[in-house]
Amino acid sequence: MKFVDAHIHLADKAYFQNVEEIIDEARGSGVVALVANSTDLETSKRSIKLAKDHPDHVYATGGIHPWNTKQLKPNEVKETVDLILESKQKLLSVGEIGLDATYSGTGEPTEIQMQVFQEMLSTAEKTSLPVIIHSR
Repeated sequence: MKFVDAHIHLADKAYFQNVEEIIDEARGSGVVALVANSTDLETSKRSIKLAKDHPDHVYATGGIHPWNTKQLKPNEVKETVDLILESKQKLLSVGEIGLDATYSGTGEPTEIQMQVFQEMLSTAEKTSLPVIIHSR
């Protein structure tokens, strides 16, 4: 039997030292594809690199997760959008994006979450890429 891991944060710092081991173990367990979900500019860049380094096994996404909207660096949204537009042939989707009212602490999505979500949806539309939505 073959499997696809449709949601792995392979580009996160927590896994970075063990990426090759994780990919090898997945391959040995019948996992034929890993969808490397991104959460910010840096993980988007790393996911794309992983997909380039493992073109037969890792598929990249690019985007900004709602949890990461609180600590956005100047120009991070624009740079992420530019990266997605430049790399659209290398991306499986725009993601992981969305709104998270529980994380905001107010029971409502924050204004910055709304703005980033709209920007990511607009970028997905421009590239004709599907989206991976974080919902809560």
